[in-house]
Amino acid sequence: MNYRDKPELQQRLAAEYALGTLRGQARARFRRWMREDAALARTAAEWEARLAPMAQAVAPVRPPRRVWDEIQARLGPARPAREKGGFWRMFGLMATGAAAALVFMTVLLPLQKPAAGGEYVAVLSDPKTQKPVLLVSAGRRDATLRIKTLDPSIQPQDASLEIWALPKDGKPRSLGLVPPGPLGTVQLAALAEQTLSDVPALAISLEPRGGSTTGAPTGPVLYSGPCLKDW
Repeated sequence: MNYRDKPELQQRLAAEYALGTLRGQARARFRRWMREDAALARTAAEWEARLAPMAQAVAPVRPPRRVWDEIQARLGPARPAREKGGFWRMFGLMATGAAAALVFMTVLLPLQKPAAGGEYVAVLSDPKTQKPVLLVSAGRRDATLRIKTLDPSIQPQDASLEIWALPKDGKPRSLGLVPPGPLGTVQLAALAEQTLSDVPALAISLEPRGGSTTGAPTGPVLYSGPCLKDW
């Protein structure tokens, strides 16, 4: 496979390598290429650094007892104690599979049609269930926030969902109201590069119809997630 004159292929393979979805002979071949190509190794390292914050944002979830029972039944008789650590390492990899799938949906798929100059991407989840409910994105040079509702049941009947930027200084800034329907947009006051450059996370609060009138969240914060730079 000739990858050297195919930058999009290099990016895709590096991203899959960082995610762990590049396996078997393909992974071994990519490792060989990285040893021979310093630029490709840097690309893979950049992807690892880019994806690390999203992996850290996924809270650990204790599996129900039935999961252990089913795995134990498939494994057969109990293994010696020295192998238990190996099992939990394996289970940790299984648990991160859901996070990898989420990253694949929000980061790898946009590679097919990359935004000029890159974009900001955020997946907002329910902290109780870890279920992603909103996908938010904006091109660096755009003043429009694109919002995709992944779970239509989150839309309230007699209230509004308001989206907030959570900058490093800690004071939330309203970006607007989550529009009804599966797809919608929010007009930003400035370009995304100016609005989101210092924002590591976004959050959604439940507000009276029309949104908060105080300039700060007045209702409970329902969903949140990291805001990542995809470039």
